[in-house]
Amino acid sequence: MSFKDRVSIVTGAAQGLGRAIAMELARRGSHIVVCDVNLEGVKGVAEDVKALGRKALALKVDVSRPSDVSEMVDRVVKDFGRIDILVNNAGICQVVTIEEMTEADWDRVMAVNLKGVFLCSKAVMGIMKRQRSGRIVSMGSISGKVGGIATGANYSVSKAGVICFTKALAREMAPYGVTVNAVAPGVIETDMTLGITRGDFSDYLRNIPLGTIGTAQDVAYAVAFLVSDEARYITGEILDVNGGQLMD
Repeated sequence: MSFKDRVSIVTGAAQGLGRAIAMELARRGSHIVVCDVNLEGVKGVAEDVKALGRKALALKVDVSRPSDVSEMVDRVVKDFGRIDILVNNAGICQVVTIEEMTEADWDRVMAVNLKGVFLCSKAVMGIMKRQRSGRIVSMGSISGKVGGIATGANYSVSKAGVICFTKALAREMAPYGVTVNAVAPGVIETDMTLGITRGDFSDYLRNIPLGTIGTAQDVAYAVAFLVSDEARYITGEILDVNGGQLMD
């Protein structure tokens, strides 16, 4: 699967899943726009992308802010002239009970995880429609299907919203040759999950038939497939990457 000279935007790309996705797309030939609230982090990723011989642009973007998203898309079009791939990866997570959750907790997670997907997707729709081509992949979660594992309800509900939004957007963009899909990771070893589990995944392993914890690279491979030409006839799909923890 070659993405030679395609232009990809990856949000939440300073570390973890976003960094792995950005690097995998770059290894396959894509130029990469890496976005995150952590500008120093994405600058480092951009240097790694350039080391592979690809063009890279690092931008500080809060996906919950319409002005940030609009400026991001304008800059990408100015520098690259097109947008072929959008990976909505930016997200935050809380471990908090519903009883202890504040309204501010709820609103912030929804703003980043769900509103951010809406804003970024909407911002590239017109461009992809004019191109009559494009790929959008958003990051769901097993939590959005089962109501949470170790996460707060705000996180789980936001990811359920991403799953539903993916299907709605897929129907709207299909007549223009644009596919829209999501990846729903299970337990993946990242800084976020290490913070939740403190490195002890034993409770989760008992419920994973493959018997191992997933890696960020496993998720990156799934995203790379969904944005490839080989997946041209797949849209509205929620691809589970969970070692068999949930089979649906």
